Amino acid sequence: MPPPGQKPTAKSLMYAFKPLIASLALLAVPVFAAGTPCGDVAPAAPMSLATSLDYALCHQPQTRSAWAQLRAQQAGVDIAQAAYSPDLSASASLSRSQSDDGSGSTSAGANLNLSYLLFDFGQRDAQLAQARALLDASRAGVDDTLASVWIDTVRAYFNVGKAGKQIDAYKAAEEAAKASLDAANKRAAVGTATPLDVLQAKATLAQATLNRTKAQNDLANSKGALAKAMGISPMQLPVLADMPTSLPDLPLAESQLDKLLDAAVRERPEVRSALANLAAADASLKSAQLATRPKLSLSAGLGVNRSWPDSDARSSGTIGLSLSIPFDLSGATKARTVQAEAQRDASAAQLESARQGAENDAWQAFYSLRSALDTLAAAKVVQENAAKAYDAALTRYKAGLDTLLDVLSAQNTLASAEQQQVAARYDWYAARASLAWALGGPLPNQLSQWAPPAAR
Repeated sequence: MPPPGQKPTAKSLMYAFKPLIASLALLAVPVFAAGTPCGDVAPAAPMSLATSLDYALCHQPQTRSAWAQLRAQQAGVDIAQAAYSPDLSASASLSRSQSDDGSGSTSAGANLNLSYLLFDFGQRDAQLAQARALLDASRAGVDDTLASVWIDTVRAYFNVGKAGKQIDAYKAAEEAAKASLDAANKRAAVGTATPLDVLQAKATLAQATLNRTKAQNDLANSKGALAKAMGISPMQLPVLADMPTSLPDLPLAESQLDKLLDAAVRERPEVRSALANLAAADASLKSAQLATRPKLSLSAGLGVNRSWPDSDARSSGTIGLSLSIPFDLSGATKARTVQAEAQRDASAAQLESARQGAENDAWQAFYSLRSALDTLAAAKVVQENAAKAYDAALTRYKAGLDTLLDVLSAQNTLASAEQQQVAARYDWYAARASLAWALGGPLPNQLSQWAPPAAR
């Protein structure tokens, strides 16, 4: 169930993900759709992207903080609404008086007082409007937090996948270097190769081993970043599932770019939060401006008093209207109005900054994805031709038709091409995720399920 006063919307990220956050459900905040309840058990291996996202959204402290802030702001709305209710208070007293001659008396009393603000020229309305606007900002803040956790986890997940596949590529380069060294040793044994060939082949093999060792360190660092993004110990991080080698094409014509930018400005939670904060600042300014207006209140009271030893009991009742007219002799009210005006101007500037930032993020993500797609296609062609060139060079060297330098050059080109292909594929995945995040709106736990707004 959503928190009191919150209406579920398709825009909210909480309805796009599918884990069930049991701990948050106990606190009456929005929960994710059906899935495995959150727990402390580490995800099973191999871990898919969807599983890592579910776990991160369950366990990241930022999400719990965002929900807590949302509950606090809901309480702020309740406080503002309480100003429309009457105030009721009760008091009781007991006293004893003693004179010099030893005589004395005891008296007791009880009073019940009711007060209600009848009219204040809209100041309560402004305060309630401010509280509701801040609640809207808090809701958008929850969406922003979830989006941040989403993109951080996705990027960390792809970095681990890329580092792992690059190790595989370095291992392949190492095997190729071993093959070149073996060929050089065989030719040196029969006197058709020089000792320099063997030394060059050994140096190339050592460099390939060094590259693999560095890549293994990069993988360890990437795993640590993913574990942090998920809120899990690095020791509990399971092996990742393989990513698909291909994903559905996205229609990304430049003619649609204006629609994508509009969607980003409209859907991004930072923009929605800034809009709500501006509305709250407007309401705060109105409240400050109305602080000098009179207030009309109704009050009623009922009292009972009794004294001993004469057992004299008296009761009383009062009802009346009171008009309060504040005078800003100290200038504090005027200063609060100036302060509220400045805060309103700051909120307007923050809204403009959020809009520009959302538009710029979408622009860069759009062209990054197009570039990543072109790079992926080019890297595949480079790798295929480099593999053929290396096979040909090694075959010709074994036949005595090429030098070892030709083989090593082709081998280095192949190793570089394989690294570029791995990087291009994961950069393509990350670029798709970055565009989804930059455009705002519901974020999927499967990239294959996402399409830009213009294609929906």
